[in-house]
Amino acid sequence: MSTIDITPHNSIFKTGRIIWLLGLFGILHGITEWLYMWEFIKGPSKVIDIAKWGFLISSYCFLLDFGLKMCLFNLKIKLPFRNNIVYFDLWLVFFITFAIMAVSLQSGNFLTTSNILSRYFMGFTGSVLTGVGFIAYYYSEDEKLIHHRDIKFKLWVLAISFFIYGVLSGLIVPIGSFFPANVVNVGWFHSSTNLPIRLIRGLIIMVSSWSIGRILSIYQQEANYKLQQALAQRKVIGEELIVSRQQLRTFTTRLQSIVEKEKAAIARELHDDLGQALTSLKIDVNELSLATAQTSIVTERIGEIEKFIDTIIDRMHNIATELRPSILDQLGLLAAMEWHAKKFGRRTGIRCKLRYNDKIVPLLKCLCPDSSIAVFRLFQEALTNVYRHANAREVNIYIYRKDGKLLFKIVDDGIGINENKIFDYNSLGLLGMRERVSMLGWNMDIKGKPCAGTTIRIIIPEMDTALKMPEFPGEISCCEDKTDGMIAV
Repeated sequence: MSTIDITPHNSIFKTGRIIWLLGLFGILHGITEWLYMWEFIKGPSKVIDIAKWGFLISSYCFLLDFGLKMCLFNLKIKLPFRNNIVYFDLWLVFFITFAIMAVSLQSGNFLTTSNILSRYFMGFTGSVLTGVGFIAYYYSEDEKLIHHRDIKFKLWVLAISFFIYGVLSGLIVPIGSFFPANVVNVGWFHSSTNLPIRLIRGLIIMVSSWSIGRILSIYQQEANYKLQQALAQRKVIGEELIVSRQQLRTFTTRLQSIVEKEKAAIARELHDDLGQALTSLKIDVNELSLATAQTSIVTERIGEIEKFIDTIIDRMHNIATELRPSILDQLGLLAAMEWHAKKFGRRTGIRCKLRYNDKIVPLLKCLCPDSSIAVFRLFQEALTNVYRHANAREVNIYIYRKDGKLLFKIVDDGIGINENKIFDYNSLGLLGMRERVSMLGWNMDIKGKPCAGTTIRIIIPEMDTALKMPEFPGEISCCEDKTDGMIAV
């Protein structure tokens, strides 16, 4: 599952993409107010005046840009350059700032004039546009805000607070030499209301900040909703994955059963039809040798043909046996394992000992044909891995019952398997064994130590406890029982 991005910038709500502008306005304007308080405490300073002017102009640029974007996004204003809105509002902010600077340079007091004009044309305008934008956002059909409790009420509170802030900060300006700053200004407000303007502005900013914080909760609600959706989707995917795995295992089991049946059919056909044909051919060659003139050349050639036919018959029997040992169907799993252990020892020179208790035989007969074939194939693959990779001199195979489970354990005295190789996808032999065990609902564990050999355990659970088979006291000591039938090849 991919990660859930809960940042406002990646939210479905349009405000989340531009809320950072309002954040920067708040930070810069807060620094401006702090500088005013510093000036009130420490006294006037040219450096502080320049700093106040810079932070004030910068904060109002962000406020105006935010207000323009809110209106353009939510009022659905149709412009011929709709796709270039971002450039439009940036150019507009730049043009207003440039005009304020140009007019202020013509005045006798640049800092005071630019302060007043920036409040008129940027602070007041930006606050009004922001309030209008939040009201338009309230009525936006795209945002689905109706699902978020009290959010629409907070939008109205935020819009009204920005209108009031626009009046208090954008129209009630420092005392200036031109109209209306020479009439409606901070001095006039203080003499009329006997209230400090900065206190009222601070209260309005607190209300605005509280409303913004409440509105931003929609992003947390959205994140929770996305998380719930992701968890629900993950649950559905998990259930589908379980069903898919079960279907795959069922299909694999069915396919494996069909393959084994086809192998058995091919083995019977090789043994019965082709074997009989080769035997008949050998009889005909023998009769031909009796009826032909007994010359040394003819006799020698007929002898070579008979040897070649014998070789073909042996090879055919070997192929049929590899496809499906007839002893597995005729005498059962234990006899087939004993036969294969002898054959493995003769072919490889590795001593192979099969250790089991005689009373385990009835339990092996309880296995269904598919399970018997699976155990035999796992046994074959385990011995093949020992021959190819273990560099062993001896292999012990233990068959026993423990805690109601039937266990097959193959232990060699080779170089031991590296732990990284156990689950390596390039270890196709072990991977095939693990898949065969998994699709039957069995368990298999592999352990190896450097220079101390490898142990493979195949565990068949839920065996029939009605047989009351005695459990061995230990996995290795079972070979010490006098009733053990041990084959050492």
